[in-house]
Amino acid sequence: MTRVLLCLGGNLGDPLAAFKTAVASLGEAVEEVSEVFATPPWGDPDQPPYLNAVVLASGERTPEEWLDAAQAIENAAGRVRDPGRRFGPRVLDVDIIAAWDDAGAPIVSDDERLTLPHPRAHLRAFVLVPWSSIQPEAVLPGHGRIGGLLTGPTLAADAREVNPTGQSLR
Repeated sequence: MTRVLLCLGGNLGDPLAAFKTAVASLGEAVEEVSEVFATPPWGDPDQPPYLNAVVLASGERTPEEWLDAAQAIENAAGRVRDPGRRFGPRVLDVDIIAAWDDAGAPIVSDDERLTLPHPRAHLRAFVLVPWSSIQPEAVLPGHGRIGGLLTGPTLAADAREVNPTGQSLR
């Protein structure tokens, strides 16, 4: 069994509906879901604001099988990848942020297809703020407690711009 933290993001169409469909498609694997947060775009400022949420899920899947599932969910939502805008607008993005084995040990991968933990998660308040809302004491493997990351000089200002919407995905 593996446990994964997934981050949902979107800023085109109806992201809230896409998030609800994504959570429903994960079924009984879902353990916890954050509320939805409104966030400024990251990496490409010339686009609408985002909605973001995180999902903690577990099941009898390898990290690669979780990636396949995440990409299938994106594709079902109509995700189109624009190679010219890596961080551009999207209907739905489902990223695997971190994974743990059945003993709770972090899974580390530097595979070309899947890097774990996510290589930029420690720089993204839009991931860490929702995560801290469901697991305040969580640790991002290789980077430390997420609470410490959010109050550090790199992310403190960004974290103040991640705002709860009051919308639930369950």
